[in-house]
Amino acid sequence: MTAAVEEECEPDVLHVLQKSMNDRSAIQKKTFTKWINTYLIKVGQTIEDLYMDLQDGNKLITLLEILTGDRLPRERGKMRFHKLQNVENCLAFLKRKNIKLVNIRNDDIVDGNPKLILGLIWTIILNFEISHDPESQASAKANLIDWAKRACRGYKGVEVRNFTTSFKNGMAFNAIIHRFRPDIIDYEKLIPENAEENLENAFSVAEEELGIPRLLDVEDFLIDELDEKSIMTYLSAFNRMYSKVPTEEELAIKMYSDRINSDAKKLLTWLKTNIDRLEKRIYKMEPELFEKYKEDLQHLKEEELPNKLELKEFLADCYKNIESAEAEDSLTTDVTMDKLNHYWDAFERCLADKEACVQNESDRASRKYCDRKCCNRKYCNRKSCNRKCCNKKYCNRKVLQQKVLLLIVVVIDHISDKHQLCKISAQN
Repeated sequence: MTAAVEEECEPDVLHVLQKSMNDRSAIQKKTFTKWINTYLIKVGQTIEDLYMDLQDGNKLITLLEILTGDRLPRERGKMRFHKLQNVENCLAFLKRKNIKLVNIRNDDIVDGNPKLILGLIWTIILNFEISHDPESQASAKANLIDWAKRACRGYKGVEVRNFTTSFKNGMAFNAIIHRFRPDIIDYEKLIPENAEENLENAFSVAEEELGIPRLLDVEDFLIDELDEKSIMTYLSAFNRMYSKVPTEEELAIKMYSDRINSDAKKLLTWLKTNIDRLEKRIYKMEPELFEKYKEDLQHLKEEELPNKLELKEFLADCYKNIESAEAEDSLTTDVTMDKLNHYWDAFERCLADKEACVQNESDRASRKYCDRKCCNRKYCNRKSCNRKCCNKKYCNRKVLQQKVLLLIVVVIDHISDKHQLCKISAQN
């Protein structure tokens, strides 16, 4: 290649490098801003522009106070002198924590120097978020990458070697979530080639299910060179939540415990629901509703109850295993067997009482007859006859009583009239 060609290529290379640096700086600015806000929001504060909102040093002091629990001196004025003093108080505080600050002065922050502000925030993240110990921050990166490797070990198509390309298609993020919460990620359905979908799935699930702030966006992974610091910042939230990577045995124990908890909660909900149903009164129920109720009761007893009894026996065995397991501390249950037995006994009592009530109601209904000749139905409703052939609103039970009373009145009147005629005849 000639010197002339090299001179033509050099500006293009510089342009590409400059664009890559600008992209990474923009991503860092956005990620660091979101990270700072996750802490400032605890005291009702936020920042919008990383380069502008830290210039007076006040929110920088607040951030350090939240992270460390210490109190820092603060200047309340708004002049440049007060701003410089506030920032100097922050830098001095970090130095007392044995945190190295390379070429960062208070006037750099007050003047809004983008590069040095990003450098300062990254130093804070590295020491207080990633390493958890300023004394050992030199190994923070190695510890985080080692944690990510162990979390992703055994997942097909995932090999963590760095904080950039290893996370580009989103599979590593999903693997980490699945390692600790297999119930919220369907890892087998993920396709490595669908990078954008994988990233979106991981970010949304982490935010909605785990409460991990969405510091990164899918667009941050569409550039050629990913920003290592932003990815490390995001991963540190997972590391802080799940610092200990479970072994295969521990994971199996957790899945066993989760299944017991899930089944126990389902059984308890079923018992409570049916106890409420069985406690409802059935007296004076319409015939059609009463027949439907008897069918539902029969289905509950013959179809549902045997399955739930089998589940209860399975859970009883599981609880016995938990009590005798060596790793008893690793097995935790939200619903105790005593509680299940208490509600099961209550359910059986309600079921027995309801069966007796249904039988009594059936016997009571069998003693009621309809006297209407047009009604071919053997049994009649207590108040009204539902047969279409019966034109009267009420069945003969009340009508007959009225007719008998009327007949008695007519007979009495007739006897009275006859007696009166006899008197008249006797007088004549």
